[in-house]
Amino acid sequence: MRASWRIGTRGRLLAITLLPVLALFVTLTWYNYQSRQSEVHAELAERGRLLATALVASSEISLVQGQFDELRATINGMLQTDSAVHRVSLLDASRKPLLDVEGRGDAQPEARYYEAAIHKRLLYITGGGNRNVGTMGYVQVRMSPTAMLSKARARFQLELAVALAGLLVCAGLAWRMTSGFADSLQASMQAVRAADAEKRRLLQRVTTAVEDERKAIALEIHDELNATLIAVRLEAQLIAALASGAAVMDGEGAGAPGGDTAAQIRDKAQAIVKLALGLYNSGRTLVRRLRPEMLDMLGLQGALEEMVRQVGSSHPSCRFSLHTEGDFTGLDGDAAISAYRIVQESLSNVVKHARAGTASVEVARRGHALHITVADDGIGFDPARTAAGVGLAGMRERVQALGGGFAMDCVSGTRIAITLPVEAWRAGT
Repeated sequence: MRASWRIGTRGRLLAITLLPVLALFVTLTWYNYQSRQSEVHAELAERGRLLATALVASSEISLVQGQFDELRATINGMLQTDSAVHRVSLLDASRKPLLDVEGRGDAQPEARYYEAAIHKRLLYITGGGNRNVGTMGYVQVRMSPTAMLSKARARFQLELAVALAGLLVCAGLAWRMTSGFADSLQASMQAVRAADAEKRRLLQRVTTAVEDERKAIALEIHDELNATLIAVRLEAQLIAALASGAAVMDGEGAGAPGGDTAAQIRDKAQAIVKLALGLYNSGRTLVRRLRPEMLDMLGLQGALEEMVRQVGSSHPSCRFSLHTEGDFTGLDGDAAISAYRIVQESLSNVVKHARAGTASVEVARRGHALHITVADDGIGFDPARTAAGVGLAGMRERVQALGGGFAMDCVSGTRIAITLPVEAWRAGT
């Protein structure tokens, strides 16, 4: 099983602080090491050329006399005092070895060697000076970087130890400094989380209070206003009936109203009846919007079916469909009304803005979550250029208050996917 781990806030701060310093340290260390290697080889090259040139004079005398003991002793002394010299060779004009002196056997020689030619000179008595008339031989010097690299490595190790000590001091200071900063940052994050949780609780309370107020207003309209309108309608119908009876009895009584007057009374009464019916229907529509009675009568699934049917019949240019999955009987009132309002606002946006030919609503309860998807094949919109409306913002706030998830895709048509935890609704009741 692969282990999973997370880097804490303090670890991130240390990484942000120390990674650039560590990268700079590694870069400078590598550059310093390579520079010392180059300096050693450059110094060996310069010393090898100078040494080969310096041995030419002594080697010329030894070649002329044919005696190499004094030259061997000189070279041996040089090898004893300078550990950077690995081998000195003396060759004749045909490059045949005449003398070969090697230093310590543990040193590793360079692949290259440094050579100087021994010229035969003709001395002029008159006029002075001399002139090269040929080459008598060659002096070859092969250097070894072992000793110099060893010294350079020792200095480099000392410098590296000092730099590592400084790096550890910087790491300790960074650890010390990030400790207080990480604590304050954690406290700030906890405060933000607490504020967000409080905001969700407040939004949930506001949503619940709004729905309760709507329910109270709906009951008030239903019990008071609609009852009064019914009474007005009945009284108007009675007046119309009395006026009709008075018209029939016209001429039979002395004080009975005339036919024209009875007809006017009847017309006015019928007008009052129409107005009362209109107000009554408006009141019922308002009651349904404030508190859908279908939700209490049929439950969430039946109320959604009725809503989709009514919207489809009112807007035949768009074909609406509903698909439900799962058991909705366990949802409480707040859960049901929240899902109902979300679907209601989504379908209202489809009707007003989408110009769609088809629209689908899917509501599924899986475990402790309710999944709502509303999609259409309309024109869509660009959220970056189009400001979100009040309805869409209200849906977001309602979902956020319940601790759910909200996702929207507007590239091809519009698709809104909402996930609401059922546990949050139950806990809030």
